[in-house]
Amino acid sequence: MKTETPLTPPPTRLPLKGWALELARRWNGGTYSLFILHGNIFDLFPVQEVRVVGRVPSPGVPELSYVPLKTFLVKRLFPERACLLFYDISDGLTFGSADMQKRFFEWLEVYDNVENTNFHSSGLPRDLLHLAPLLRRFFLRVAEEKEKWRGITLVIDFPEKLIPACAEANASMEERMNLVTFLKWAAAPELARLDIGVVLVTESADELSAQLLQNPYVAQVRLELPDADERLRFLQSGWAEEMADGKPSPDWSDFNAEQLAVRTSGLNLLRIRHFLAEAIRNGIRVTQEHLTASKKRLIEEYCQGLVRFKDPKPGVTLDLVATHTAAKKRLRELAWLIKNGKTDVIERGVLVPGRVGVGKSFLIDCFASECALPVMEMGEFRSKWVGDTERQQARILLTIRALGPVIVVVDEADAIFGTREADGDSGVSGRVFAAFAAHIGDSTLRGRELWVAMTSRPDLLAIDMKRQGRFGLCIPLFPAQGPDDVLELFTTVAKVKKISLAEPILAYTRENLGSLPLTGSDVESILIRAKEQAVLAKRDEDVQRADLEAAVNSFIDPLDPDLLALQELAAVLACSDRRYLPEHYLKGDRAQFLEDFARLKLRAGRR
Repeated sequence: MKTETPLTPPPTRLPLKGWALELARRWNGGTYSLFILHGNIFDLFPVQEVRVVGRVPSPGVPELSYVPLKTFLVKRLFPERACLLFYDISDGLTFGSADMQKRFFEWLEVYDNVENTNFHSSGLPRDLLHLAPLLRRFFLRVAEEKEKWRGITLVIDFPEKLIPACAEANASMEERMNLVTFLKWAAAPELARLDIGVVLVTESADELSAQLLQNPYVAQVRLELPDADERLRFLQSGWAEEMADGKPSPDWSDFNAEQLAVRTSGLNLLRIRHFLAEAIRNGIRVTQEHLTASKKRLIEEYCQGLVRFKDPKPGVTLDLVATHTAAKKRLRELAWLIKNGKTDVIERGVLVPGRVGVGKSFLIDCFASECALPVMEMGEFRSKWVGDTERQQARILLTIRALGPVIVVVDEADAIFGTREADGDSGVSGRVFAAFAAHIGDSTLRGRELWVAMTSRPDLLAIDMKRQGRFGLCIPLFPAQGPDDVLELFTTVAKVKKISLAEPILAYTRENLGSLPLTGSDVESILIRAKEQAVLAKRDEDVQRADLEAAVNSFIDPLDPDLLALQELAAVLACSDRRYLPEHYLKGDRAQFLEDFARLKLRAGRR
C-alpha cells in the first residue's frame, strides 16, 4: 500500500484540501500508478516551513509560504520519497535533490557496467523514447532493493508535447511509442505494489491522447481555482504587508483581507499577488475602481481575450426595455430568486431566441444589472492550432466555476456550443460540445452560474443543450405586435437617445407604422436618421414629423423577409411556455408552423 502521503499531517504541515486531498487518497489506495493533474497548475500552493536562523531552527509556529506546484509536490505531498524524478522535453530528467541524483547515478554506473553503455559519463537521453527503457529498468531494480529505494515518483511536465490529442492516423511513430509507454506503466501491477508512481502535469487534460484519458488504470485529478477560504488564508499570510515595508493594509487598501478574498473570486493566487504587488510597488491605492479594472484585465488575460467581463451598471434595469412584457416578467422573477438566495430553484440556463435586431443583448444586459451580478460574455474561442481550443475552453470553464455567482452570456450560441458531430477536425467539436454539456448540466452549480444563450437559430442548437437541466427555459423575443408596441418602442428609444417626440410624430407613428413588425434596432435607426435630418437643417435636436417621414420613406430594409420569418418560426417552435408567445401564435396550428418552417428552411438552404 502507498502510505508516503499521510492524510493527517504532522504539526508542521497544513492539512490537505481539495485536489491535494483527492490525490493523496487515490495514491494511498494503492491501485493506481499513473496520475494526471490538470487545471490550475500555474499557481501558488501553501507549505509550512520552519524558519532557520544560521543553522538553528527558530522556535514557535512554522511559517506559511506559497510555492509553485513542483515545489509543493516535493515539500508537502512527497517529502519522504526515496527518489523524486522530474522530466520534460526541454530539461530532460532532473532530480528532487542532489542526494537523489547521486544515488541514481550510482545505480546508473552499475547499469553501464552490466549493459556496456556509457550513460554515466555521456549523460542521460533527453527524449522520452530512449529514456523510457532506462527508467523501466530502474523501476524493476527497485523491486529487488525495495527497502533502499522505497517510494519513487516521476513527475512529467507538459505531457501534451509527448502524447498530444490527435487521431491515431495523424500521430507520429514517436508519439505512438510514448503513448504505449504510459499505458504500460499505468497497467504495470509491480509499480503500484512497489509504491512507484508517475504524475503527468498539464493545464488541459483534453490536450492529451484520448486513449490515455479513457484508460481505467489512469487517475485524473483536477486543480480548481482557489475558493474564498484559500484566498483569505493567502491574503492573511503577511506577504503583502512585508512587500509594503511593514505597512498595514489600511495604509494602501480600502479593503481588509476578508473583503479582498470575496472580491477576487475568479483569480488564482498568483494573479492576486501580481495585482497587489503592482499596486503596492507603484503607490496605487487599492480602491473599488482599481480592483474592478484589474480583475477584469487579469481574467481577460487568463482567458486570452476570449471573454469580456462586465460589472452591473447602476440604474440599468428591465424598466429600460420596451415591449417584451412576458419575457421581462419571467426575468424579474429570476432576478428576485437570485437576489433572495433561492438557489435551489434557479434555472441552470435560459435560452433566448429571436430574429436579428429584436433586442436580445440589451434585454440580458438589463437583466444582469437588475440581478446585481457580474457578467461574463463568451466569444468564439476555437483555434486552428492543435490543442488550443481545448485549453482555451478549459481556462474559461475553470474561471466561470470559480467566479460564481455569475451570469454567463453566450451570443450566437448555436455556433459557440457546436454539436457532437465531428467532421474533419480530429474530434475537437465533439470534445468541446461534451465539455460544455457536462459543465452546464452540473446540478451542483445551480445558483452559482446562470447561463444565458442567445441565438436567432435555436433549431441549430443541439437537442442535448435544450433539455431540462441545461437550457430547459426558453423565452423567445418577438418584434412589435401592434400600434401600442410600436409607440412604446419609439417612446423608449427616444428617451434613451434624448429625442423629444411631439404629438404629430406620435400620431404619425401610430397611424403609419403601427402595423409593422418593428424591432428596437429598426426604431433606433429611424430616429437617428430623423435626428440627422434635423441637425442638417440647423434645427439641432428639434425633430419634426417631416424629418421622421423622410427617414421612413428613404429606408430600404436589406434583410431577407423569408430569413426573418424562418428565425421567428424557429423561436416559436423552441418556446418552452405558452405564456411567452404572442396571441396569434397561440391560436395558430403548430403542425402548420412546422410545415412552414420546413419550407422556409429548405428555401434558405438552396440560396
